Amino acid sequence: MATEKKIISLTVKVGLVLFAVCILAPVSLMVLLRHAVPLQTLRLLFSAGSASLVAWEEVKMYSANKGAFLCECDMSSLRSDVCELKGDVRPHARKNDGHALASVTEVLVSVTPSSPHVPECKAESAAPAVVFSVGAYAGNMFHDFTDVLIPLFITASRFRSDVHLLVSDAPPWWLDKYRPLLRGLSHHAVIDMDRQSAEVLCYPHVVVGLSFHKEMSIDTAKTVGGHYSMADFARLARRSYGLERDTAIRLLHGSDNIKSPRRPRLLIISRKTTRAFTNMGAVAQAAAMLGYEVIVGEAEQHSDLPAFARLVNSCDVLVGVHGAGLTNLVFLPPGAVVVQVVPLGGLEAMARDDFGEPAGDMGLGYVQYGISVGESTLAELYPRDRRVLRDLALRSEYLVSQNVTLDVARFSGALSRALELLHH
Repeated sequence: MATEKKIISLTVKVGLVLFAVCILAPVSLMVLLRHAVPLQTLRLLFSAGSASLVAWEEVKMYSANKGAFLCECDMSSLRSDVCELKGDVRPHARKNDGHALASVTEVLVSVTPSSPHVPECKAESAAPAVVFSVGAYAGNMFHDFTDVLIPLFITASRFRSDVHLLVSDAPPWWLDKYRPLLRGLSHHAVIDMDRQSAEVLCYPHVVVGLSFHKEMSIDTAKTVGGHYSMADFARLARRSYGLERDTAIRLLHGSDNIKSPRRPRLLIISRKTTRAFTNMGAVAQAAAMLGYEVIVGEAEQHSDLPAFARLVNSCDVLVGVHGAGLTNLVFLPPGAVVVQVVPLGGLEAMARDDFGEPAGDMGLGYVQYGISVGESTLAELYPRDRRVLRDLALRSEYLVSQNVTLDVARFSGALSRALELLHH
């Protein structure tokens, strides 16, 4: 649907190297060459309206002083597009997710001649800038981290905090919730583009959009210089929220955890609605019998994140059903253990990708517990056809109706395995 466009422009003075990235809805990268003139500026226009898809493989633009200016796009990836304007240009990490892109502000990139065609700079900085969108899933902690905060770390870390962060589509509460982490990435104040006056901001180097590697983690080999890892991001998260513990408890072999003056602390992530534990008390009691100090906590969407981060950091084992609450594993001290309970629905591989591999990348132990049919409340909905339960995929029955009643004796094996991982 066509809408009136709200234009916010940034002017980037082009030097020997230009690095720009685009985050679009839908993908729309427009490079306009009026004449073979010196490329003195790159103008980035934010538009709230939709635009037609513009896809191209290779465009060569010529500068009278600097020769060919190569513009190249690779749209073969299922997850993201990569375009280059003498650098790396990448759109939103979820390019095929229409819901995610529906609220992403469109960015148009155009090359224009010098004055009088270029607007005058109202604010100018010698530091580079990263422009990004929060997207449609703001408030879901998993998406906040896997789609925005971790890709932002990947994209901005090479600037060593001397970078301006320009964000769009971010609710004010979202900026408040993650401001400590954003401050850890930049010592400049965050610029909220949706509430910024329509002035021209000028930077020598702009990255528009964020680089995505994999769910909730980082491929070190793909980072600039190979210097950044998921362990580095977790360290930044702990430092940003003032968390003190950098090492989980280490148990001695043969020790009696129940009589120990300090037991390993186990935090069970509680959920009020779907995928909730229906026998939380019995699970907590079983964990205590194994020698844990048990804590039950709930990670709500708009909860006090610094306080909950401190709680997570004080624990040695984190237990939760597959869901956004497990994202809090970023606050665990290295050497801690994550126990993920996987409901029915064929989610084993996705659960490992979302939280299992990231846990290992952060230096955490990991135990995956797949529930049996009898441990799912869906058995009450389909009591006569257990084959149907095994065939359930990501449907409303799983997403909305399923809770978990753990077989305490069976689940104690997973808790014992977590204890083993806490030993030297």
